[in-house]
Amino acid sequence: MRKLNNLNILDNVSLAPLSTFYIGGLAKEYIKVESPEKLVEIVGWVRENNKPFKVFAGGSNVVFPDEGVESLVIQVLGGSIKVEGERMVVDAGVLLSDVVSKSISLGFSGLESLSGIPGTVGGAIVGNAGAYGHAIREVVDKVEIVEAEKKEVEKGREGSRSRWMSDSECKFSYRESVFKHKPYLILRAVLKFEQGNREELERISKEIIKKREVKYHPGIRCPGSFFKNIIAADLSREQLKNIDKSKIVYGKVPAGYLLEEVGTKGMRVGGIEIASYHGNLFVNKGEGRASDVKTLAKILKEKVRNRFGIALEEEIRYF
Repeated sequence: MRKLNNLNILDNVSLAPLSTFYIGGLAKEYIKVESPEKLVEIVGWVRENNKPFKVFAGGSNVVFPDEGVESLVIQVLGGSIKVEGERMVVDAGVLLSDVVSKSISLGFSGLESLSGIPGTVGGAIVGNAGAYGHAIREVVDKVEIVEAEKKEVEKGREGSRSRWMSDSECKFSYRESVFKHKPYLILRAVLKFEQGNREELERISKEIIKKREVKYHPGIRCPGSFFKNIIAADLSREQLKNIDKSKIVYGKVPAGYLLEEVGTKGMRVGGIEIASYHGNLFVNKGEGRASDVKTLAKILKEKVRNRFGIALEEEIRYF
């Protein structure tokens, strides 16, 4: 272990326990960052020292490599929530569940449909996380970021600069944002809400959590929904001919439906198995490896492509 100011850089840290999938080798170097200011400081330091690095947050939708990671791994987890009128200023590493609970307790509507979704606010914004026809983009007012390219970090820690991006600059779409394609690291976000009925919000939240627990059993080792659902409007008439129209929900064809139609439930490669009750749920049965995940994903993609002419795309991220 080495010290970087008040932060500890740890050597040879197992990545598996840091993800809900419980897969992955060792991180040669690992550091946990709990505040935006510390993340800016770390970005300045790694760029000053030309040190390669990779970043993740809650670990709920990531597949770490079996061989581990040679570059510095930075985990952004922790932070604060500040309430300003009907807005919240939330650090990127704060758990999404904490923000949902806080908003409901204040009678703020907008996030109740995201109840039970794991991970952090930063991670949710990157993937525009959502459920039941709603997504986090609906409450995002603006996002503070630091650009991780060296040209934006001129002289180490003092040269690390942050800036704010409006919701339109985030380029949100279904499970997408600009943060998936540009070297931007989210520091914090301002979320905007409308006043709602707290009792009604609590009722909705409890119902959604119960539904999620049917799919995601307590202690299950999985990264959430593996493949993205398909936007029905993006499909051709020929593709739609093979789709049961009653299965289209909120304008999307569930990936789980397509997968179940081609008989994927219960399929297994190595230690990774598709749940017997849901075709889009990859479960680590105890000895699963990233290589098993990729092999199984390739098989499932091919089955859906051959039957429906539709290309599935991962919602998870291969680290």
